[in-house]
Amino acid sequence: MPVTALKPEGWNLEQPVVLALMEKLREAGTPLGEYVQGRFYRGILTGFNEAFVIDEDTRKKLIAEDPKSTELIKPWLRGRDVKKWKAEWARLYLINIPSSANRQWPWSNEKTEKKARVILERTYPALHSHLSQWENKLIKRDDQGKFWWELRSCAYNSDFERPKIIYPDIAKGPEFTWDESKAFLGNTAYIIPTEEIWLLGPLNSQLIWWLYLHISSTIQGGFVRFIAQYMEQLPIPVTTDRQKALISQLVQTILANPDSPDVPRLEAEINQLVYKLYGLTPEEIAIVEGKG
Repeated sequence: MPVTALKPEGWNLEQPVVLALMEKLREAGTPLGEYVQGRFYRGILTGFNEAFVIDEDTRKKLIAEDPKSTELIKPWLRGRDVKKWKAEWARLYLINIPSSANRQWPWSNEKTEKKARVILERTYPALHSHLSQWENKLIKRDDQGKFWWELRSCAYNSDFERPKIIYPDIAKGPEFTWDESKAFLGNTAYIIPTEEIWLLGPLNSQLIWWLYLHISSTIQGGFVRFIAQYMEQLPIPVTTDRQKALISQLVQTILANPDSPDVPRLEAEINQLVYKLYGLTPEEIAIVEGKG
């Protein structure tokens, strides 16, 4: 093992050809953490999902009681709902009342809970009635804003309603997809707010999965955790507009019908484009594909 391979951030005891390929990939571009300016955001932690996460029937009931309720009821995805190229929405919703630290509400400046609660009840009567069922438990939770009916402070709350890459915190393979539904995610998933849909190509590619397995650690059952300390290391190569367009076209074709029998062929095309982005040789491709 050459001394140069024993890096300060951790020792990686791999074969020299593997270490050389990993170093080549690292030098091929900008670390993802720098590329997205550190914008890896964890999903919402409500502190008490039973109150804030509702099903379709409850949503309809709340909106029937008070049409204004729809302003604060958002689609909700759990980590288990996020798959490769698609999200399998379970028709759950989040009652999204951000902390007064992040948004100005009619009750935000009230100093007493009693006065603030009167305003909440007047402004969103159905939501007030619904959340009041769990008032004692909501008061005791750590994850709350200024008042017990608010969610904890989250400076990036509005980013959930923007185009974004989403992925679960734990998986056995690359499970990245695109979301424009303005869905909020639970704390078992992550988002990367971005307009660059082409990034899904590399992230779901065989090459980046190979690299991720070598820079992260697996946990029981062969799962990996897609946490920021590993995600931020993934190199994003210098890419021309034409290269981005080619990958974007393939990505969008898959997203339009992720269950199509054509997906494996399209993924193979993406893999080949990604190999070219990083300048891999046939021998290096064989290492990635387990043939070398």
